Amino acid sequence: MIIKKKETSWLIALCMAVLCTTGYAQNLNPSNLTSSPYTRYGFGKLGTVGNASTRAMGDAGIALRSNLYTNLYNPASLTAIDTLTMIFDTGLDAEWFSVSENGSREHDWNAGFSYLTFHFPLWNRFAGSIAYTPYSMVGYEYGNETEQAIGNALVNNDTLVYSNTYSGNGGLQHFQLSLAWEPVKARTQTLNLGVSAGYICGAVEHAGSMYVSSGQGNSTYTGRSYTVKGFDLLFGAQYTHLLGPSRNLILGATFAPRTPLSVHSDVLKVSGTDTISTSGRNTFYAPVKFGAGVSYQYDRRLTLTGEYSFENWAKVAGFDANLNKASNVYQNISKVAVGAEYRPKLYAQNYFPTCLYRVGASVKNSYIESYGSQNTEYSVTCGIGMPTLNKRSLLNLSVSYTHLQPSKSNILSEDYLHITFGITFNEMMFYRSRLF
Repeated sequence: MIIKKKETSWLIALCMAVLCTTGYAQNLNPSNLTSSPYTRYGFGKLGTVGNASTRAMGDAGIALRSNLYTNLYNPASLTAIDTLTMIFDTGLDAEWFSVSENGSREHDWNAGFSYLTFHFPLWNRFAGSIAYTPYSMVGYEYGNETEQAIGNALVNNDTLVYSNTYSGNGGLQHFQLSLAWEPVKARTQTLNLGVSAGYICGAVEHAGSMYVSSGQGNSTYTGRSYTVKGFDLLFGAQYTHLLGPSRNLILGATFAPRTPLSVHSDVLKVSGTDTISTSGRNTFYAPVKFGAGVSYQYDRRLTLTGEYSFENWAKVAGFDANLNKASNVYQNISKVAVGAEYRPKLYAQNYFPTCLYRVGASVKNSYIESYGSQNTEYSVTCGIGMPTLNKRSLLNLSVSYTHLQPSKSNILSEDYLHITFGITFNEMMFYRSRLF
């Protein structure tokens, strides 16, 4: 194997340029991947680090090891890819969205860029990756019109007619550098360790207005915006034990410590001719997270996996209505996910027996509590990985259906049909033949 320093430098520079361009485009918010009114609270809808492959398996990945794609759920998995290979993975999302409350239902759909990852080998038993994924997303617009009689009005039978409108957009971005090491490599067992360092940044805007169209009253407007900058860390480990010929048992674990996030906020309030503008700076925190999972692999054709993860959001401060720091506004997240991947044949003359078929399911609760109700998300997933002509690269398709159910009745519920189309370029980029 021959790796030229110049080639490696160009590759890393290209990765960083694409990631920075992507982050800039996302800050401009050309297409938001959510229309949920619940994104009005907290940081919005939290993103996922999963790609089209892992999303089709219930969005599980703590104990997954594969040489076909980059798994960001556990950085220790990066050493599963050989030292001759570089993987480029990117995807697009499309989502059909339905929201219902008190018998009424509305629909919407969104589409846009999803994720971008680069995997690269370093040296023997070491590997790394650079990735971009959305950390959170905000996108909503709703309102109502009210007609109300005014008692003791100066004008008899005066009626106040006004409309309330609420909107929000933006999101936080996550740039991630990961490193993995394989300190133990024996015939029947291996131990892999990994660490990821991420940079979180982005901006969010919220607006609320009351427009008085008839009657005695002043129209009002409230604008709230904030920017976030900070870092996060993720540590991971995977232990692989050979059970027999072509049979492996993999145990995985991850841990993320609490890390600070710097938040600058601005609030603008307008009522008639009066205007009040305030700004502030606060330090918030990304929560402590941990997870554990187990996988079973047979003959490179069958993979079964399950995991549990926990995010301690209840111990971190959040926002109040004026973007001030407040306690006890978030709830902890618990998630259980299972998934399976099956390839009928590794090699065959027919095409479809060599494809990878994936299914999964997950249950998790939201970190946002609205009107004393905490939401629970129930998801079922499926997908397919279709090899290209070189048998290494993949076209991946993931389809998931999610139902968001609040803990109290007569509160807004949501349904999603989410489609992810991903492309995984898996090539031997660092090999060059030589004549002696």
